[in-house]
Amino acid sequence: MQRKSRRDPIWGELLYATIGVTCLGAFIALVFWWFTGISPWPMLILSEIGGFGFGIQMLALASPRRN
Repeated sequence: MQRKSRRDPIWGELLYATIGVTCLGAFIALVFWWFTGISPWPMLILSEIGGFGFGIQMLALASPRRN
């Protein structure tokens, strides 16, 4: 009888954090473009890539533990 392995819950949290930070970054870039008429590349987009890692870490640290 094979035992099914369960996926670590941290992967789900990482996925949700990645989706959340990506959606927030895209929204900010679109709003910036809409209000200023200036393309957000490269200034805003490159800054968001740097903040992407920090945002994921903050969301993962703030998420409730399910162990």
